[in-house]
Amino acid sequence: EEDIDVTATASSVEGAIAQFSEDHDVALVDVRLGDANGLQLVEWISSNRPNCHVIVLTAFESEDSFVASYEHGASAYLIKSTSCDHLISVIRDVANGRRFISDVNVAPAKARLAQKRTRRLESLSDSDQRLVSLISQGLPDRQIAAEMHLSLQTIRNRVSRLLHAFEVANRTQLALIFTQAPDE
Repeated sequence: EEDIDVTATASSVEGAIAQFSEDHDVALVDVRLGDANGLQLVEWISSNRPNCHVIVLTAFESEDSFVASYEHGASAYLIKSTSCDHLISVIRDVANGRRFISDVNVAPAKARLAQKRTRRLESLSDSDQRLVSLISQGLPDRQIAAEMHLSLQTIRNRVSRLLHAFEVANRTQLALIFTQAPDE
């Protein structure tokens, strides 16, 4: 494809890390990677090259590797039997900052991820819960800052921290988690 360049290949975690550069936009990582679990590489990429998006490839469906992939920062999780056209489409989407959850039969894993997010939401301070509530009402940062009697920069920093904590790309996704959380 004209817009996709393969710039490195590796058969081990160590080999991949040795070849990794700041210029990589997307990494395709096999769950089983030679000398180690490919999820170790996913975690390394998330920690050391946060601007690189990771697509995890696997030969088999596994609830545990699905959940672990997203917990370690993967943007997509695909079965290796995925068609080339679909893989290319996912690469493009992920390169543009979108996350992709495959059509594999991982409903229980999706439920586990949702439960973890709900637990994180419940563990938020009263102040952060209020912030998320105001976000879910569609209020802009300036109005939230005035409402909460905090500086605009403080609100922006807290929103950024919450987006990272809930592993979502934007305020809308954060608001959806808040509004879809089960009432207790």
